[in-house]
Amino acid sequence: MGEFNYIDNQFDGSAFSPVAYQILEGLQPGTNFTWNLIAQKRLTKFLDLNISYFGRKSEDSRTIHTGSIQLKALF
Repeated sequence: MGEFNYIDNQFDGSAFSPVAYQILEGLQPGTNFTWNLIAQKRLTKFLDLNISYFGRKSEDSRTIHTGSIQLKALF
């Protein structure tokens, strides 16, 4: 599964205050892109593997990459 988002934040004020960070949900004023990919696989009757990748990019910042791997045992 995957998702790609284009977000255009029109925000006046200091984007670096704690309140602005909450309002903008961690993104910056201007053009922002977010995307995520999720892969799920049943390995055996008792083991599931989940891999998640999230990324975001703002006009004036470097790309931020976040990922996780989960191995779930069912018993």
